[in-house]
Amino acid sequence: MKKKLIFAIAVLSLGGFLFSQNAKIGVIDPDKILNSSKEGKKILSELKTYYQRKQAEINRRTKEVEQLQQKIKTQQGILSQSALQKLADQLERKQKALKRYVDDANEEMAKLKQKKLSAFQMKMVRIINRIAKAKGLAVILDRRQLIYVDPSVDISGDIIAALDREFEKKMGVKK
Repeated sequence: MKKKLIFAIAVLSLGGFLFSQNAKIGVIDPDKILNSSKEGKKILSELKTYYQRKQAEINRRTKEVEQLQQKIKTQQGILSQSALQKLADQLERKQKALKRYVDDANEEMAKLKQKKLSAFQMKMVRIINRIAKAKGLAVILDRRQLIYVDPSVDISGDIIAALDREFEKKMGVKK
């Protein structure tokens, strides 16, 4: 709450300064840029595919654990104590392996997401700076921090178009 109050005061102070200087303001919507740009969509798709692949493996391993639990439950009265102990040991190993796999998968996913989104954000910032200079904008604000924004100051579409042009050029797409 304190952070939002400080941000609001800073924006209001900045607004007064900019108004007196007759400076131009631009606004961006980073979520819209990520979700609408071609490269952003590709990154999100790659992350989703990676997640689905890891989730499928987690589901497979979970099913193995559940099947082993069921086997122990149904054969408890049939198997010898040593055979039951072997199954219990096997179950414990599989449960530990599953937990380790889940932890590793979560860590890998977080690292991959951070790496891809950081690289995308660096490109986005470079393009934002270029467009801001070209349009003579003094300040660029994040839409997520504002209550109301006149659509005429939102330059997200310009950022998306520039990102798409760079992405197509990188991918060798011809128009």
